[in-house]
Amino acid sequence: MSLYRSVSKFCLTIRQPNNYCRNLSNKNTFKEVAIPVPWGEIRGKWWGPTESRPILILHGWQDNCGSFDRLMPLLNNEVGYLAIDLPGHGYSSRLPAGIPYTITEYLSTIKYVEKYLGWPRVALMGHSLGSAVSFTYTMIYPDKVDFLVCIDGAKPLVPKVTKNRLTRALDAFLKNSDLVIENREPPSYTIEEMKRIIHQPNDGAVDIDVAHYLMERNIAPSKTQPGKYYFTRDPRLKAEAFTYITQEEILYTVRNMKCPIFVAKAKGSHYFEQKENFYEVLDVLKKNIADFEFNYIEGTHNVHLNNPEAELSSLIDTFISKHNLIDRSVSTGIKEDIVVEEIDLLRNKI
Repeated sequence: MSLYRSVSKFCLTIRQPNNYCRNLSNKNTFKEVAIPVPWGEIRGKWWGPTESRPILILHGWQDNCGSFDRLMPLLNNEVGYLAIDLPGHGYSSRLPAGIPYTITEYLSTIKYVEKYLGWPRVALMGHSLGSAVSFTYTMIYPDKVDFLVCIDGAKPLVPKVTKNRLTRALDAFLKNSDLVIENREPPSYTIEEMKRIIHQPNDGAVDIDVAHYLMERNIAPSKTQPGKYYFTRDPRLKAEAFTYITQEEILYTVRNMKCPIFVAKAKGSHYFEQKENFYEVLDVLKKNIADFEFNYIEGTHNVHLNNPEAELSSLIDTFISKHNLIDRSVSTGIKEDIVVEEIDLLRNKI
């Protein structure tokens, strides 16, 4: 069975006037978009209404915007949602060779998207890394964010001090940079092997039967091993970042945050740093923000993909309905020049 046919039962593509949309439910569809940035383009899926400013949504580390495919159709379909692939992920352009990925590039991406689409403000939703980026953006631009939704992640992480951490980080960056500079094909796998690779991290955080949602924008056919595929995300993403914001600076800066904030913590997930850091920040938010909401939810780190219908979607929907008060209708809708008219599914992996 071909790669396209093996996954087509999960992801049906339908023709609609002037654009291709993927129809994942009877409630909602999306448009594929490409937004120009200085190093290339940021790709994404614009769900729901396109005549007004959507909520901007950021995925987790080495994932892509497909991780929200099961959550989006469950949310209020009178609100727009723009889920993007961060640089080096999914269909978005990689950074130039020799350049590492840091939170600075991700924060800049939000700014470039805002500027190109003419948004005066932004509402943010994120998962894991996307939560940390969204949270950090809200910390440094507290007057520019309508509200913030964080799924199993929030504050920027502060790594533990370990022996040779910086040495390992630099060596990993240089090793994976060679793949990019030399344009070498990464290791290849069968489809089933790739599903298991996606499933394994974080104690099986992504269920096997939903792994294809992440694979669609993340794999390509091998040119050297027929019948196998490789991951197209930038291998430089594997390297640990050098730069971090200290816990002290985070605690100082979060006192400026003022918008409504929703945080969901999956009970079956790790903290990825000393958990005391996480709860220290939550305590500050509880004291300083009247509309702060924190929920423990059943599930793993990727609960938004595995089983969003259980409780997460209703909690987020209620929060958005309560706080979606800013007028989004003034010259902030989709631009026709960013709509990707056709999605080449075979070229784009699945």
